[in-house]
Amino acid sequence: MTVPNLDYEMFLYMSFIPNFAKTSLEWFFPDQVEEFGRGIPNESWWIDEGVKTFKQTMADEFASTHSDALHVVPLSGGLDSRLILGGLLELLPASQIVAATYGIPGSWDLEIASAIARKFGLRHVIFDLTEEKWDRDRLIEAGRHLKEPVSVHQSYIRQKITNHFGEDCVYWSGFMGDVLAGSSLPKVPSTDKRKAIKLRLESLITRNYRDQAFQDQVIDRIIAECPWEHLAQSKLTLDQQLLIGIQQLQRTRPIVLTNGFVFKTPFLNKRWVNYSLNIPYKWLYVKYLYRRIIHAAYRELAKFPTSASAGMPAHTSVYNYHLGRVLAKIQPYILWRDPYFSHPRTNYINWTASLRHRGSFQDMILADLDDLRKRAIFDAEEIDTWWNDHQTYRRDNTFILLNLSNLELLFKAGVLR
Repeated sequence: MTVPNLDYEMFLYMSFIPNFAKTSLEWFFPDQVEEFGRGIPNESWWIDEGVKTFKQTMADEFASTHSDALHVVPLSGGLDSRLILGGLLELLPASQIVAATYGIPGSWDLEIASAIARKFGLRHVIFDLTEEKWDRDRLIEAGRHLKEPVSVHQSYIRQKITNHFGEDCVYWSGFMGDVLAGSSLPKVPSTDKRKAIKLRLESLITRNYRDQAFQDQVIDRIIAECPWEHLAQSKLTLDQQLLIGIQQLQRTRPIVLTNGFVFKTPFLNKRWVNYSLNIPYKWLYVKYLYRRIIHAAYRELAKFPTSASAGMPAHTSVYNYHLGRVLAKIQPYILWRDPYFSHPRTNYINWTASLRHRGSFQDMILADLDDLRKRAIFDAEEIDTWWNDHQTYRRDNTFILLNLSNLELLFKAGVLR
């Protein structure tokens, strides 16, 4: 039996290969963090300061753009792109702003973004992924824009926006917005490295791949090889250090910030980072303060539902939030969209169903698997088992199969050798 390289196994498990030599906070951290608001327990003060800080941040970022540039906002059902849009609408006429959204009809991202664009009179370009004709050559070309081994499928979809509008536009990215707001953080910060890594892995790992012993092996490797001294920062918990210094740097950034284009990233602006790093931790959990800042800054935008609140407004009650989750679960059974029979939370396509239905996507995956077998990285019989178990509904091997395809695409694109 072929024994796969641990790096490739980690890719199947985590959808990227950590490069510990590149682990760092320097790309993100201000040269000097100013103490801000220490000892002020007043929530309204923090909200007011947050509104002022963000609006000044947007003014700073906007000042370095060309006056006649077209500004493209990848608009979703989340809060980060919405906050950016609110800031831009105070700086520009709507005619200079274009909203762009990819997704499938019925998904929160597409439907909420469409409603917002209509309300504010924005031109809205929609990339309906149900009409996509998947072609390997185009995905390999998308992979050539990557410097790190990450998901080619996701990068390809995101590159649709930059490919459509070209290099002369200014693209506004919400990268790091939800992270600094408190997304994915536990209610109580981790103080143990093993527990912190395990918590990170829970949001990353591929279901049904290997067992607990393999997870322990991955954790042991991260503990041993991670340069912890490069992550040590008193303003960040262990959870934040791992999230920012490894996951966001090496897994998320290569996908969302395409090389060769002008991206504005207001949530990486030192003014906003400094403010965010001083927010009391209790207000980071479930993005508590962030949601209130958006409501205070742009009340009309805050009224729209959000994907993070189960299709309910950001300030919805606990009861309505749970009602939204129930409705989301039954919606696919009411709105039959075969083969995109999907939960409204879907933010690309229904990968699971697409792998099981005849079409260009399944054909592309099968071709990738055939070529990957020839590399003898993974045991051919094991690849067959993963595929057959998924097709017969015995197991959901969606992300195992996607990442096998991604590996082959990364080899063909020259990212892996």
